[in-house]
Amino acid sequence: MSTSKTGRSKAQRLRDFDEFEDYRLASEVAERIRLGEEEVLKTEDFWHGLDDLTYTERRSPAAHSEKRG
Repeated sequence: MSTSKTGRSKAQRLRDFDEFEDYRLASEVAERIRLGEEEVLKTEDFWHGLDDLTYTERRSPAAHSEKRG
């Protein structure tokens, strides 16, 4: 694999770009939250009913672990 003028491979540059893109998107969401333009769930609302869902879904790892135990 060839390296760029900076000594970094194409794969390394792509990883850096992906990380930068993740940071940019997260920054945009954080700004929308700060401005009140993004809905944010309370922790309790996020977790509410999640346990019930994991144990009722046939393909979930939680459902399978309960059958084994």
